[in-house]
Amino acid sequence: MDKWDERFCQLAKFVSKWSKDHARVGAVLVSRRGGDVTIGYNGFPMGVQDLDERLKDKDKKLAMVVHAEVNAIVAAGLRAQESTLYVWGKPICSRCAGPIIQAGVRRVVAKEPASETSEEWRKSGFLALEMFQEAGIIVHFYEGTPEFIPEIPWVRHEPEFIPEIPWAQP
Repeated sequence: MDKWDERFCQLAKFVSKWSKDHARVGAVLVSRRGGDVTIGYNGFPMGVQDLDERLKDKDKKLAMVVHAEVNAIVAAGLRAQESTLYVWGKPICSRCAGPIIQAGVRRVVAKEPASETSEEWRKSGFLALEMFQEAGIIVHFYEGTPEFIPEIPWVRHEPEFIPEIPWAQP
């Protein structure tokens, strides 16, 4: 990954802090020419109140929340075609892989699924990778441990890359 990948990962990390959910996820979608940037974070749809009781009810929250990746793609519209999507906080799930593929994103930079502690989310992350492989999307990981990353030749990983953003620390 180059300095721009690091910068956009840092921006996704910063944007993730805007989420009111404890699982803070941020996404930055960069158009193919690099000049157009769209952001998203996980939260309820516009106009739907993010009430505490909804956020604390896991089933209700999961049914209502729009993931950061989808928020960024919706905001970008057609500018998502041939773009790169940076996701900070959690691996990309299979629920988001579909819209990412349909929007024409060509490359994603995200956390690798093996690092996820929840079995459900880890499985969803590996299913997303399978979908990306079939769709020909390039995947880069910004963190992970090589011994837990399965041998998938089309995936390039950058182990131990965790960008620091001093001005965005809590």
